[in-house]
Amino acid sequence: MKTGIITFHFVNNFGGALQAYALSEIVSDLNKEKAMIIDYRNSFIRFTDFVRIFPISTNVREVIAGMLTFRQRIGRVKKFKKFGEDYFKTSMLYTSKNKLEKYPPTCNKFICGSDQIWNPVITLGVCSPYYLDFIKDSNKKISYAASFGITKINKKHWEIIAKYLKQFRAISVREKEGMNIVKEIIGKNAECLIDPTFLLSKEQWLKIAEYPISKEPYILVYMMQNNEKIYEYARKIKEILNIKVVAISRYGLKEDFIDEIYIDIGPREFVGLFQNASYICTNSFHGLAFSLIFEKKFFLLPSTRFNSRIENLLEVLKLELIKDITKDTIENGTYNKEVVRKIISKEREKAISFLKENLEL
Repeated sequence: MKTGIITFHFVNNFGGALQAYALSEIVSDLNKEKAMIIDYRNSFIRFTDFVRIFPISTNVREVIAGMLTFRQRIGRVKKFKKFGEDYFKTSMLYTSKNKLEKYPPTCNKFICGSDQIWNPVITLGVCSPYYLDFIKDSNKKISYAASFGITKINKKHWEIIAKYLKQFRAISVREKEGMNIVKEIIGKNAECLIDPTFLLSKEQWLKIAEYPISKEPYILVYMMQNNEKIYEYARKIKEILNIKVVAISRYGLKEDFIDEIYIDIGPREFVGLFQNASYICTNSFHGLAFSLIFEKKFFLLPSTRFNSRIENLLEVLKLELIKDITKDTIENGTYNKEVVRKIISKEREKAISFLKENLEL
């Protein structure tokens, strides 16, 4: 049975590319047929993705660093492109919803999700293709862990979102806030399912990992939003562990305590850097996700933007944030890996049952 998936698969964003890969892989395994990524590229997402290649910042040092490392960011773009070519089976390219409506892909079932595909802020309004509106048979349509990314939807969007949501066979969202939004807008219950990255085991992720050349132990710093407190804590952790610090960086600004910067990397290198790290400092949802998948010690300081997804994941996994850096918390960790492993396994089973039932497998 052919299944089509529509999501943010094309963005030069590690979480976006890797969640698309994970959902495609698990659906392909269940179907015994390669899932198809519907190659729709929202114009505003394409624009913002392109703009991020350039060093847009109020920090002069960051702008200068970005200008000096432009070639490396182009290299990163190429690695993302190669990742998609190697691991995604895609439909024809759709750059407008009109083309998608006129020549819809032929599939038995369709899935929209995951990621923030229902966030009207980042799609510049409600984007109908991400609600599968180009498919008229509601029995063919489900959402998997789709995210609104925000806790409240402006009421001016309610009517059109209600129209789209009523067309689904089954709705699942990634956060409890998404469940509340669906209930508020159409009066129906949605299931809350875990992000697709958790659907693959550590061993499955290792199959695509590319490892850093250096074999020395390191602390990995990965931030979606710059935050001086992350740097402050990374310094403290370095002092305690006495190992080097490496950072995944957008523009290449290198703080004095950071030993190595990685700019020209793609999704495979990202996975390898997390797997090989001794300790992780992050404010990113998918930074947290891969820290947990690889059962790493980590320090998390959630970003201020779209952080409900992090709070929800912490609640599901019964995790509490470290508030103080001490030698004991750094060396021994602060969470029970066995407990988290069991919860992830239970959530994975729940998600796979949802997919099997609604894809009629």
